Amino acid sequence: MAGESLKSKVTGALGRAVEKVLADETRAAKVAQAVGKVQKGREALEQAQENVMRALGLASRSDYKEIAKRLSALKRRVRHLAEEAEKRGE
Repeated sequence: MAGESLKSKVTGALGRAVEKVLADETRAAKVAQAVGKVQKGREALEQAQENVMRALGLASRSDYKEIAKRLSALKRRVRHLAEEAEKRGE
């Protein structure tokens, strides 16, 4: 219970602080600009990492994501075929 109360207090204080920072349009624009720069930096880092992985002949994160999507689609297809086979078998 005490942990929840502390969590609630901290969350409330953080929310009020963010509201104060974002209330000023200039500060809000600077925060948005900073977030944009961080996102672009992260994307550049991920691209560089992918290039290095490919240069080393290793699978990259995007390769794993693509395999996961294909595996998921295959599972759905197998499930559908199993249901169809079950209906015909009954």
